[in-house]
Amino acid sequence: MALPTQAKATRAKSFWGDVKTTDNTTVYTCPQNCTAEISFLHIVNAGGNNTASIYWYVAADSYQSNFLGSKNMSTGEYISFAPITLYLAAGDQIRVMTTSAGHVDIIGSVTETFKPIG
Repeated sequence: MALPTQAKATRAKSFWGDVKTTDNTTVYTCPQNCTAEISFLHIVNAGGNNTASIYWYVAADSYQSNFLGSKNMSTGEYISFAPITLYLAAGDQIRVMTTSAGHVDIIGSVTETFKPIG
């Protein structure tokens, strides 16, 4: 007996953040009714010496976890995480914070999978 299979709707996309403040800045949020698989993160310090931190905010626990903690970066320095597999649940976020209002960019690739309710 064959069981019916239901295809899961997915979409691949990129996200980016242009962080020019010392505030904790959200650059990606996993949409409601979805899970997200991040496969690539690229962080570049585009201006002035800076210290960057990347966080994974876990919405279910209201907890902010260090993904990259206080990395000193000179102008033009970058870090790439590829390939990686980081699974986010609905409401989870990727956040960036710097110690000076320089210019840190983050680019990421994510595949979002729709999860119907019920």
